Amino acid sequence: MLSTKVFIMVFCLAVVHLRATSAACWSTNACIDKGVCTNLGGASQAGHCTGAAHIQCCTCPRCIDEAACRKSGGTPGAGICPGAANIKCCKGGNGGGGSTGPAPSKPTNTMLTGLADILRSAGVNVVEVAGWKTRGHGVMASVKGILVHHTAGPATGDFPSLGVVRDGTGSLAGPLAQLGLGRSGTWWVIAAGRCYHAGSTIDDSIYGNSNAIGIEAEGTGLPATDSGHANWPEVQYQSYIKGVKALQKAYGVATARVIGHKEAAVPKGRKIDPNFSMAEFRSKLG
Repeated sequence: MLSTKVFIMVFCLAVVHLRATSAACWSTNACIDKGVCTNLGGASQAGHCTGAAHIQCCTCPRCIDEAACRKSGGTPGAGICPGAANIKCCKGGNGGGGSTGPAPSKPTNTMLTGLADILRSAGVNVVEVAGWKTRGHGVMASVKGILVHHTAGPATGDFPSLGVVRDGTGSLAGPLAQLGLGRSGTWWVIAAGRCYHAGSTIDDSIYGNSNAIGIEAEGTGLPATDSGHANWPEVQYQSYIKGVKALQKAYGVATARVIGHKEAAVPKGRKIDPNFSMAEFRSKLG
């Protein structure tokens, strides 16, 4: 019988990549009139909200800093983007002027075999797990987003969750993330292909398993909080920032598309990871 601690770890890591049309909208506040959604720069999806037919789930294809949106000639709209209050849905504009908006994804339908070198370029310690370059549930369609996780694993050890992240569980085959991050700040490169880490998201074309890199950082996940990062070793936290910045640079991922699992998962509240402030984390990415 699994111990309570192992059960919690398995439960938190075992996400099912299944998006049914009956899934709830990523936020109840995003269930709005189709016309209002269009005016805000968003796209409506039917079948995710209760009420009249014209009330649909609104998602934004370009969530960026409000000031950057205006600088690029766009019009920012509030309420349909995850993250900090300054992140708005940018309608129109030319995407220039220092915008932090999404850059085109470089890899297409391929394995991400450059992950280890990308991380080493950031000056962090890297461990390449045997077989990682061919491990995955098929190729990655693209890299448009980066999902930040914690393992909810054991309280001791550098990266004791490696086996679960690499091999999966009895109910969900591994790999469960491309990358792991130990308490020492060491990165573990686990898979180059598609991994089961996201589950249903606010926009699977950006944050789903086929389009987003998943990073499982070792941590108990306790206490559950959305402020600061006091419960994380500073060396691990700083390495998280360095590694993500390197991945952003390599794959053209905007800071607005680096989000926590708790921000991406639908329905809202389904996940609590990571247990640090994502607004603070993004502010460090530049």
